[in-house]
Formats: sequence, structure tokens, C-alpha cells
Amino acid sequence: MRDHGLDDGLVRLREWADEDAGWYAESVRDPLIQRFTTDSPTLDAAQVLAAILRLRTAGDQEGFLICDSATARRLGNIALHHDGHAGEISYWVAADARGHGVATRAVFLFSAWIFQHVGLTEVWLRAHRDNVASQQVALRAGYRRDPQRDKSQETKGEVWPMLGYTLTRTGP
Repeated sequence: MRDHGLDDGLVRLREWADEDAGWYAESVRDPLIQRFTTDSPTLDAAQVLAAILRLRTAGDQEGFLICDSATARRLGNIALHHDGHAGEISYWVAADARGHGVATRAVFLFSAWIFQHVGLTEVWLRAHRDNVASQQVALRAGYRRDPQRDKSQETKGEVWPMLGYTLTRTGP
């Protein structure tokens, strides 16, 4: 695995390894993750492994496992889909890692890396209207509320009202 230097001393973002697939599949069954992610509750390790393999060759996606810098314990997921100029990030944090600033640190690290290494000029994220914690993560990570990025989307047979947040690269 390549070291991308995505480590702030508490949180590290590293490439996904094949052996992470089972952990991911188990973690997304958490009720709160299911409430706010598009991942299916029946997702299995084989499906996750296939996604990890696709991620390694995709030109329009980036993604990392969020882990503890000191212990390497798996904490969450962070991903980007982009068009070469702008893109949308998504993330979730496992139940046992919530409430410790993990998501904010990961979003901050990932966003800076995106601007420096992927070369995008703008990134955004969307948080479910009821997901106040994710909205706070966006603001603490430097994103600004962007009503033009608001969007309703049909997910899991429901219409989800999503609030948009944007971060624009500053400088060259």
C-alpha cells in the first residue's frame, strides 16, 4: 500500500486492503449508518471486495479507510466521485468511533489531499437534513453551506432531503 501522508497524528487515511471488506460489510449494518448512507443493509464482503478492486482502477473515484494513527484500528470510510474539476465526497464513521472528531479530521485531511493530488478546484458534500452531526462536520472542516447544492434523492424507497456544503480551493 502506498503511504499518501494522510495522517494528522490521530487519524490516518490509508488505501483499502482486501481484508478490510468484511469489516466494511459488517459496519454498514449499523442502524445510524443505514439511516444516512445509500449502502444496502445486505451488503456482503464479496460485494465490498469488488468495490475495492474497482476503486483501484477507477479514474473518477478515490477512497480511503479511516483508521486510528496509533493503533491502526478501523474507524470509517471516506470517498470521492469526481469529473476532474469538481467532486462530491461522502463518509461514515463506525459506531464505536463516533463523537471523537474522527469525521471532521478525515474530511479536513481528505479535502486538502484532493486539492493537492487530484487537482480539483471544488469539492462538496451533502448531508441528510436530519443528520445534524454530519452538517456540523462539514462546517468544522471548513465547508460553507451551499443551498445551490441542496438536492432531494430517492434512496431505499424514500425521498431524502439533502443539504449541500462546498469547499473551494484557494491559491494555485
